[in-house]
Amino acid sequence: MNKNQTVEKTPYLELRDITKTFGHTHALNGMNLKIFPGEIIGVVGPNGAGKSTLMKVITGVYPPTSGEVVFGGAEKVGSDYSASNAKKHGIACAYQELSLCTNLNAYENFMINHMDHKPFGQRGWRKKAAKQTKAYLDTVFPNNHINVKAPISSLSLPQRQMIEIAKAMSNQNLQVLILDEPTSSLNGERIQQLHNYMRKLCEKQVAIIYISHKLDEIDLICDRVSVMKGGACVLETTIDAISPQELVEVMGGKVTVSQREAADFSGNPDVLTIENLTTDVLHGIHMNIKKGEIIGISGLAGSGQKELILEIFGAANGKKNPAIRVDTKASYVSGDRNTEGIFPLWNIADNMVVSSLEQVTTNGFIDNKKSGSLAQRWYDKLKFIANGTKDEITSLSGGNQQKALIARGIAANAGIILLNDPTCGVDVETKQEIYRLMEEARRAGKTIILHSTEDLEMEQCDRIYIMRQGSIVAELTGREISVKNIVTASFENTQEPSGADSRKEESKKEARQMSLPGKLLRNRAALPIITLLAIFIINASLNPNIVSYTGINMLFSSAVPLVFIALSQMFLVISGGIDMGNGMAVGLTNVIVAFTVMNNPGLGAGALILFVVAYGAMGALIYSTRIPAIVVTLGASYIWLGIGLIVSPTPGGGCPEWLTAFFKFQFPGIPMPLVIAALAGFGTWWIVKRSKYGMIINGNGNNPVAVARAGWSRMTAVVVTYMIAGALLVCAGMSVTVISIGGDVNATATYQMLSIATIILGGCEFTGGISSPVGVTCGALAISSISVLLTFLSVDSNLQSAVTGLILIGALAIKLVSRRKEA
Repeated sequence: MNKNQTVEKTPYLELRDITKTFGHTHALNGMNLKIFPGEIIGVVGPNGAGKSTLMKVITGVYPPTSGEVVFGGAEKVGSDYSASNAKKHGIACAYQELSLCTNLNAYENFMINHMDHKPFGQRGWRKKAAKQTKAYLDTVFPNNHINVKAPISSLSLPQRQMIEIAKAMSNQNLQVLILDEPTSSLNGERIQQLHNYMRKLCEKQVAIIYISHKLDEIDLICDRVSVMKGGACVLETTIDAISPQELVEVMGGKVTVSQREAADFSGNPDVLTIENLTTDVLHGIHMNIKKGEIIGISGLAGSGQKELILEIFGAANGKKNPAIRVDTKASYVSGDRNTEGIFPLWNIADNMVVSSLEQVTTNGFIDNKKSGSLAQRWYDKLKFIANGTKDEITSLSGGNQQKALIARGIAANAGIILLNDPTCGVDVETKQEIYRLMEEARRAGKTIILHSTEDLEMEQCDRIYIMRQGSIVAELTGREISVKNIVTASFENTQEPSGADSRKEESKKEARQMSLPGKLLRNRAALPIITLLAIFIINASLNPNIVSYTGINMLFSSAVPLVFIALSQMFLVISGGIDMGNGMAVGLTNVIVAFTVMNNPGLGAGALILFVVAYGAMGALIYSTRIPAIVVTLGASYIWLGIGLIVSPTPGGGCPEWLTAFFKFQFPGIPMPLVIAALAGFGTWWIVKRSKYGMIINGNGNNPVAVARAGWSRMTAVVVTYMIAGALLVCAGMSVTVISIGGDVNATATYQMLSIATIILGGCEFTGGISSPVGVTCGALAISSISVLLTFLSVDSNLQSAVTGLILIGALAIKLVSRRKEA
């Protein structure tokens, strides 16, 4: 839509007197906004103005406390408004903090947002989804070179932002698109591509809400602008009727960026010298920095700026690098506050003083008085919008969170402050505060190294190093520093720096040298498979009879219960929890099979189904109460034990003939324990890695907020995960009954710790959403084989647990070293 075009009279979406409160905090206070088809409306305001809350109300993430959301001038919704309602009305949002599940790849993130609510898909749906995702990314951002099958965690921040934007735009029913700071990580070319596609959407009568602190973009792309302060709209006007400078004044600030006169630092001592620093990313870096300088690191995005800053930080804090000589410690402040900045479980005070522990400790212990005083001093200095230093850091707006990180970096006892795009996504007023803090730090004798994606900010610096493709290609000083000169130096002589061709060939050679064995070793299942094979070979060398149908059957028959229990534990770890009661849970299912199923199959089957339902209810309790899973499952273990003792106070019972016949079946060529383990491993692999709902289970463990924003029920995902875990424990109880030919609720307690050891060896991560069913299955077989090996070696039974632990520690040490090398 053109800026001078008249909008339709009836808005597609209207917010009427919307309020949103969190306790005593009024995030929105009588907010009114009209959104017309085919227009781009800019929403601006200082940090804490309520912009992010407003967007979450529009997308249904937060129901309004009061007020109405009206569609088409007639359909009204109030406090029952939800994310699924918003999705049905064609509302999509690309969030500033990114609503991506980093353990999934790009096309899986697209599918979570767009697939129907059916757990299974047609044959070849993944191939089709990958093709569609790539096509849409190429449509919005041509030549993006994003591998849609690579995990999001392996992609750069600009690539992730492109995926977030394209994911929101790909909504087939798109009517209102919200872009929240969409260009914070994009370079000029990608911003232009985004703006071009936005105009195409407007031609299709899609309305766009554009939130940005970059007022030049607001002026360039928007038709109208709405200014927010204090949770309400204080000004709404056409973009032609107001200048960026006037917008700043309405928001309560004034742009004061100015160029510096060249300063003389020749008499100051050197604090940092870099000579011929070369890494996989950096090439022949030379720098000399004096005390008190503000040094800029600029150039096109992705030219090695962040890598250089991190190399300096590492060298200043103990990492040996002969190319870098640094005479003081360094503190680091990142603009990527969600990934590299805040500690989300801590309050404001702890986030600010964590890098200043030597200043707030007495005899090795934190002095609460000193800590509180230091935090309060910076809290007052930076004028946080909060109730006090004890507020949770996540209760702050993005800009106020960034203030806490800046305070942390400057308050630390460090001579060099490394600022990696510190003003990313913050408002003009906060930027000015950061600039003032930089000046104060300089006057205090500190040296500042600043990287920013906004070229205008480089005018705060005394000198600037321009980087391109990992090399320094220019140096600007004093009045040479201007946006024009920075852009010119960044693009000038765009052929690759000397030696780039040879480095490319070396990289290709290294890629070719990454043979199939090398790739396999990076797989999470590699270590447990290697461990299993090694133990099997040692066992076979000590007793050749093991290499037979009967020998393998005997070797792995006792492993089947651990396979099922470890796979059950894996599902709870995927959800971000841990099961401290699975040993007793298996004991309960064991006695139900040995006594109830044995004597009354119908009643026994009902009891086992009820157990699975109870596990799902336990998941619902954990989700709804937010009590940690470790606490709930530990408490539940006593319930399982109590019920088990009611069913059978003493060991006994038997094993149903049909169950014995199944487990003892002579499968041709492959012993039945391996068949059962393979079926369990394949079944769980298919659920986790191939089924549609497996994406939801994995995504919910990694980023539940993203799953909820896509319209999926987080509660349902947790309940389903726990019910699958419960069903696997039923299978474990059956296998224990076959092995013991009876039931004993106390006989399976040791499986609880063994299951934890197994999933660690098997490649799972306690952070949630990362698992390897194949690795867990092989890990269970390996751990069960260790006891046989130790028996062959005549190791005392009292020492077998200790030796098993040492073997596991060794295997995990290898895993840790390999992961560090990969990193």
